[in-house]
This record gives sequence, C-alpha cells and structure tokens, in this order.
Amino acid sequence: MELNKHICTQLEENGKAFTQITLDDDYIVRDNKPDALRIIYTKGDVLLEDTKVGNQVVWVTGKLRFSTLYQSDDENRRLESITGEIPFQEKLVMDDVEDGDEVSVNIQIEDLSSGIINSRKLAVRAVLNILAVSREEEQVEIACVMDEDLRWEQKVQKFPMMCLVDNRKDIVRMQKELLLPNSRSNIGELVFYQVDFRNEEVELKEDSVQVQMDAVVWVLYRSESTGEYECFETTVPLSGEMDCGLLLGDEIFWARMMPLEIEVEPRSDYDGESRMLGLDVALSMEVQIYREEECQMLQDAYALDKELILERENIPVHQLLVKNLSKIRLMEQLQLEPNQERILQICGSSGAITIDRVEKRENGIQVEGVLNVHILYNTTEDAMPFAHAMAQIPFEQFIEIEGFTEDAVVWLDGKMEQLQVNLLDNTEYEVKAVIQIGVLAFVKDYVSGVVDVEEEPLDIEALQKQPGMIGCVRREDENLWDIAKKYHASAENIMEIGNKVLIVKQVQ
Repeated sequence: MELNKHICTQLEENGKAFTQITLDDDYIVRDNKPDALRIIYTKGDVLLEDTKVGNQVVWVTGKLRFSTLYQSDDENRRLESITGEIPFQEKLVMDDVEDGDEVSVNIQIEDLSSGIINSRKLAVRAVLNILAVSREEEQVEIACVMDEDLRWEQKVQKFPMMCLVDNRKDIVRMQKELLLPNSRSNIGELVFYQVDFRNEEVELKEDSVQVQMDAVVWVLYRSESTGEYECFETTVPLSGEMDCGLLLGDEIFWARMMPLEIEVEPRSDYDGESRMLGLDVALSMEVQIYREEECQMLQDAYALDKELILERENIPVHQLLVKNLSKIRLMEQLQLEPNQERILQICGSSGAITIDRVEKRENGIQVEGVLNVHILYNTTEDAMPFAHAMAQIPFEQFIEIEGFTEDAVVWLDGKMEQLQVNLLDNTEYEVKAVIQIGVLAFVKDYVSGVVDVEEEPLDIEALQKQPGMIGCVRREDENLWDIAKKYHASAENIMEIGNKVLIVKQVQ
C-alpha cells in the first residue's frame, strides 16, 4: 500500500581528489617597458575557467594571473609593473565520478615567485594546490506516521536531520569608488595595487544571500605634479547579494567565495582631476542551505484486523554536529634578513591563509596552517626606495566538536579577519592578526525504517491458539509497544502494575 512519505534532499560526497602542480614560465618584458634591474614584489591570483567531468576523471582548466613590481635599469631607476598569465590544464583521477556529476574545485597558491633571467626576460614560478570534491544531490524518502483512521499500531522514532533546501553557484559583483584624501597628490600613473578581503560576513535574508566584507586597498602611484612615488592604503566596506529560494529564517548555510576579478583603476572626480580610484570585484560564490527538520520515521507497525508484511531498509540520515566560527589570535615580532634594505615606512601589507593539515581526534579536529604576510615598504636607501618582505607565521587550533566520530564530514574555510603590521625599528616589525576558521560538521548515520507495507488476511487459526488474557513480567529491555505487538493487543489498553503487565488479546 502507499505510505505517507517525507522527501529530504541530501548532498552526498561521492569523491575527492587533490594534486599539487608547478607552473614555470618565462615572460618577455614588452617594448614599452624599461629593462628590469631588480624584482621587488610579485602577486597573483587564479582564475578557474572550466571544469569537465568524465568517467573517473576531472579536467581543471584555468590560468594564473600575476603582476610583478620591479625597478628599472635606467638612469631614473623608476618603478614599473608588468602583468601576465600562465594557462594550465590538469587531470585529476577521482573514483566513482561520472560524466555529468557536479564537482566543486578550490585552488590555492602555495608559492609564487619571480626572478630576472636578463633585463628583458623574467622567470615566473608558482605552486598551486588543487582540491576537487564531487557532490551529488540525493532524494531520501522517509515513511512517516500514518493517518489515525488506518487503525494501525505504529512505532515511530523522532530525530533531527539536515535537509538541503538550496544549492547554487553564482557570481557576486561589487563596486566602490575611493577618493584620495586632500593630503595626497593627484594620480599621474597607477604603478601597482593590492586588494585584501577581511571581516567577511554572509547572512540569509528572505530570498537572498547577503555578503558584506571590508576591502583593504593599497596602491603605489606616481604623482601627477611631482613625479614622485606615493603610497596610499585605505579600508572600504563592500556588499552584494545572490538570489535564492524563499527562506524561513532558521536555515543553516555554508558559503565559499573565490575572487574572479579584482580591478583598481584611476578615475576623475567631479572636478575632472585624477583623485579617485574605482574598485570592481567579482566573486564566485557557492552556497549550500540546509534546514534542520524533526523527522518522525515509521519503524514498525502491526494491525489488529490483518497481517502486515513490512519491508525495511537502512536509510541515510545527515545530522548536524556543529556550525561554528573559531578565532585564532597571532602576534609575532619579525626581523628582516641581514641583506635586506632597512625600513623607513610601511606602505601596505597583505595576508593569506593556507590550511596545511587537518587531523581528526577523539573530540574534534586539530587544524594546522600558515599565515603568509607580505609588506611593501619605503627603504632608507635613495637608490632603492622600495622593497618587499615576506614572513610565514604558523598557527594551530584544536576545534572541539561534541559527538564527533571518525566518519564525520567536516568542511573548513579559513579567512583573515584582522591584520596589522607595526614598525618597531628599521629592521624589525610586529604582526598582529586574527584568523577565522569556519567549521561545518555533520555525521552520516543509517536508521532502519519501513519503506513498504503489504497487507494480508489475519491468520485466525493461529490467533485462536493464543490465550485470551496473559500476565507477564516485563524485562528491562522491553517496552509496552513490543509486548503489545507480540501478543496482538493494543498498547494503550495494556494494564501495567509496576513491572508486571496484564494483556487482553484483541481482534478487530
């Protein structure tokens, strides 16, 4: 017969693959740029262009975009920057993945450096970490409590479970205009810039996902009036949104963002002067939205007027363990290398987090990683006015998760909340940082439930052989419902005196 069923969508992880690739390429300095004397700083980001899924294979296509700040080999020793791209295509072998499966790809830059081969050629080298995860939406059918007029005796188990209500990807675009303070000169030429995102917050509204963050922007430009180089750093708020389905307000969500495009360009203000910077940001955003529902699963049933043949299965159930945000505070005093130029003034700083190791333990997980800090600064030497310093600060954190088991599924996302670099003297600086580690953990369990029921006529002959009234002593592991089913009675009509019960056989 047809059962009342509750449909729950769950996101199952089918497979995972990780690889590390090295990109090496030579870049020719264009004719409109001067010869290179010294590399100061190289930054980069990765654009994921395409993901193709085949039989146990995932092809990842993208490009590394880099920008290098260097000092020229002319009489003015001026600062210049060059930009370029290194395309890549990588094959990842993933068991159980098939054509058409959805695969999420995350790429991090492990290392990026550049060097001078000669004055017209640079060598760019990068190490990329590529993680691909295959997830598939599955519909789980759960037989629920039947109607009262069916006159069944029913045994029901109540438990919370995570049901997926929305799973989508989209591009969130944000724009902002920054006006230079009065103390700064007009922009003659924008030489170099860096943009970091901090204090990221994602909230669910009635029908959208709201994104808020701070963009830390620092630029190096040549003054329009004097031709001197000036640095400018500021923090601006950004906000954007992504449409989603209608929400109730009590959902649990997981969001991951990856920059696609970050552009900073000089613009004219209302007076026609080049005193404004335009910031355009495009983020690739992936969101999974869950609702924790209390499910009433039909586990057993019998009838007083017929025989019920039950078909049972182990039904997969996702149950939430924790959704949490763990913070790590770091403070480190760092020293320049002996051969580095001395610091006169810090122009700008940036930071990036890499999670290197996640170890499952008895009551949670141990997370270990590195905070990579870059600073661009004015030096005390007129011949080399700008320099770059880089430091790696290790961190570790134990995140306690109640009810954690070895087979629990854990999603992690590391973000920068705060970064402050203070100059102590011309060879030493202090880094203060706050790191956010977002955690979503859930356990996949299997619960035995009824999936189908067939009705057959009652075996009256066998029932007549049972006595009309039975008295028994209930064991500790027995409940009234099990006793009632065994002796073909209604649980609500059983008389209980202490641990003794009186059962009257019933036939309807």
